[in-house]
Amino acid sequence: MTGKTHSSAGLLIGAMVATHFELDVFESVTAIVLAGIASLFPDICHTRSKMGQRFKLTSFIIKHLFGHRTFTHSFLFVLIIYYLLTLIQTPLYYMISIICGMLSHVLLDMLTPRGVRLLFPIPLRVRFPIQFKTGGLVDLSLASTFSLLTLYILFEAPIKRVLSTWI
Repeated sequence: MTGKTHSSAGLLIGAMVATHFELDVFESVTAIVLAGIASLFPDICHTRSKMGQRFKLTSFIIKHLFGHRTFTHSFLFVLIIYYLLTLIQTPLYYMISIICGMLSHVLLDMLTPRGVRLLFPIPLRVRFPIQFKTGGLVDLSLASTFSLLTLYILFEAPIKRVLSTWI
């Protein structure tokens, strides 16, 4: 999947967390931004990704140590991040935003023919039976759907008010 699809999924997750926990404006924006960034983070192993371009040296090292869609797309990596977040006593709503943002990335990449090494270091590629081409119509459709759902979640009350006047 493309960075746009990953980030739109992350923003949707952040909006859902903010709504579920009834966060104030500052916490909501923070949860949404954290989930959006976390949804891009697993691609740190790809030097041409948005994260890879931002952190070139780290990306280069991870790519050469592990390869693409291996360690950073695994349960092991998510568990390490979870452990680190626990160590610094991250509030639950931020932790959920970050972990679910990262997991959304992994799940979306499992929809591609290449799949991911979910059980790294076990050399087994995991992918869903239904697969889609990165950058294709389904990828773009998912990004658009996630974006529309995010807007709906964030602006549900005003949208319902407008719709009720039309119906």
